[in-house]
Amino acid sequence: MASEPPQTQVFGFVGLGNMGMHLANNLSLYAQEQQFPKVKVWNRTPSKSQHLAQGHCEVAGSIPEIGQACTIVHGCLGNDDAALSVYRQLFSCKRRGAIYVDHSTLFPATAERLQEEAREYGVAFLSCPVFGPPAAAQARGLLIALSGDPTPRDVVKSYFIPSLGKGVIDCGDNASNGALLKILGNNCILGTIELLSESFALAEKTGFDANVFYDFIQQWFPAPAWINYGKKIRDGAFSGKTGFTIPGGMKDASYIRRLGAETSTPTPIIDQAWNHLTTAKAIGGDSLDWSSCSAGMRVTAGLKPFKGEDFTLKKDEIEKSGRANDKNGV
Repeated sequence: MASEPPQTQVFGFVGLGNMGMHLANNLSLYAQEQQFPKVKVWNRTPSKSQHLAQGHCEVAGSIPEIGQACTIVHGCLGNDDAALSVYRQLFSCKRRGAIYVDHSTLFPATAERLQEEAREYGVAFLSCPVFGPPAAAQARGLLIALSGDPTPRDVVKSYFIPSLGKGVIDCGDNASNGALLKILGNNCILGTIELLSESFALAEKTGFDANVFYDFIQQWFPAPAWINYGKKIRDGAFSGKTGFTIPGGMKDASYIRRLGAETSTPTPIIDQAWNHLTTAKAIGGDSLDWSSCSAGMRVTAGLKPFKGEDFTLKKDEIEKSGRANDKNGV
């Protein structure tokens, strides 16, 4: 029996950062393939929206414009405050039956609150955080956690794979569960980065060939996080232009530590990773990939913080930063 064609949807997308821009583009390719209307996109910095307008996208002038026009709106936002602000504006448009699909990393209580508020407006909020770097987002290789009310979950399941990712983990009816899986997953990923940082520092201190050690990683731990972050740490290649930056990493680490505190669960690995993230940020890594926390481990081990490109703040930059803080009363 032939499957029924998908119901016509009008998609929107808010938040076009390193991940969001690729998700929005892939969503627009799906919409074009299905002969749906152009995807309406919005970003706080309008310039990031313009290149998408060359394809099957249309730049919206405001968040309410998206809320009024779209039946399904995806979002990928920087933090809980931004998510609360944006989704509350969308909910208030009162487009009954609309579905709001969030790919941000939110604290579970925030996702649950947004789900409850959405229901009050007769709309649905789904927590759908993703696992994978921007390159995986571009290649539709993400793993998507999915949680929220059942009927809207079934709607998005119909196009998530292969339009946006390679796999879906259904976490059930409570939107907080998708957010919780994201935190648990990031606990594993940041813990992996911390362990890799320690291992590569130990290899260097003992004079062992880092390339041989990386070959071992590829053969014995052939998982994306081990291979991708192992290569960054081996080479000291920490550009944040296509990765996940230290401020984002510290936000996620703070969620893990907060969850640990709220449940009386020790998080010693992430506590140590937090210290190394803080060190890397302080010496110049604010805009770097979060794997540059390995610089904190290297400093502790008595090594130069960065073995590839030197990202360390220079003396005049430190003094300039100090003067700016004094001027602002920091």
